[in-house]
Amino acid sequence: MRFVEFRNIQRKQLTEDARIQHAEDFLFYDGSAGAVRVLNSLEKLEKGVEDVTLKWDGSPAIIFGRNENGRIVLTDKSGFTAKGYDGKTTTRNDVQKMFMARPGARNDPEGYKQLGTNMASIMPMFDNAIPKDFRGYYKGDLLYFSTPPIKDGKYVFKPQIVTYSVDAKSDMGKRIGESRTGVVIHRLMDEQGKESALPQGTFESFEGKDVFAVPPVTVQKTAKIDNRAILELKQSISKNKTAIDDLLNKPRLAELKMTDFGKILYAYTNSKVDTGMTGMGEDFLQWLKGKAGISEVKKKRIAEYIETHKVGYNALWDLHTKLMQVKDDIIRQFDAHDSDVKQSIEGHGEGGEGYVLAHPEGDMKLVPREYFSKANRAVER
Repeated sequence: MRFVEFRNIQRKQLTEDARIQHAEDFLFYDGSAGAVRVLNSLEKLEKGVEDVTLKWDGSPAIIFGRNENGRIVLTDKSGFTAKGYDGKTTTRNDVQKMFMARPGARNDPEGYKQLGTNMASIMPMFDNAIPKDFRGYYKGDLLYFSTPPIKDGKYVFKPQIVTYSVDAKSDMGKRIGESRTGVVIHRLMDEQGKESALPQGTFESFEGKDVFAVPPVTVQKTAKIDNRAILELKQSISKNKTAIDDLLNKPRLAELKMTDFGKILYAYTNSKVDTGMTGMGEDFLQWLKGKAGISEVKKKRIAEYIETHKVGYNALWDLHTKLMQVKDDIIRQFDAHDSDVKQSIEGHGEGGEGYVLAHPEGDMKLVPREYFSKANRAVER
């Protein structure tokens, strides 16, 4: 992977956001058509990777910018959307007070105090970096609060789960060395929290060098695609298209008051991260029995629906598993390529949060669920 200036990327802006779907999960919402789109996108990665960028594992998630009066605002999502208090903090003291007033501060006062102190320390840097005539907010993730240390010729920092090592002599390494804090920016936000894509020139608009607004880091080397696996997937889609689409038929699901069927399948898939992504679908009904927030009547209806759509149900999970295997193989190749930015996860080794693949019909994320998602869910718990 190489550090690429944003102004040189002549393509659709990646919408790095929680709404980006896992590649294999498009199947839950778009049926066989979603599987075909994903398969075609993955197959093309053998010919070009200009639309694939690194997915950063930053923390904390922040919102920053200038309010209608031009004052600097630095906060987090909870603060920005707060109802009982003004969380759009404009001073260093307000930032610290906000974090210490959080319920979690009772159990971890030192941790919250440190977070508030760190956030307060970077506020003047953001104030100096954001043009005075800018109005609005950016949504992003912090990569580091202070210039990372150099180890073996690389800047090393660990925002959350993934440890990043960046060659100090690379273009990106030089920018890191000049900075005092680094941030990955995902979206533009207005005063009401409505999001939109970042406008062209966002990364160049920051003034000075203290704040490094990291542009997209693109994959530079193509992946070798397993043609046999691709052929098997195409044959599976062709054979089971009708059954899968019948299972996920939206008008029929609406009649049965099961419009959230895809979301339920997605929730189950996320739960499997904890126990291992094997035997997908086999224990779904058992999981469903213990799932809170779904009435017993609806659980029974879902079970009966699956019983009458067994062919499509089994085909869906077989296809989902095979798509995930092809995706994971591509991720392993990207992680192993020579790169200015290397990633690793403690207890696993090489690899990070994954990648984002831009697509005109909606971006998709290539995330190694078996180890990154599992580690991430453990941290969240």
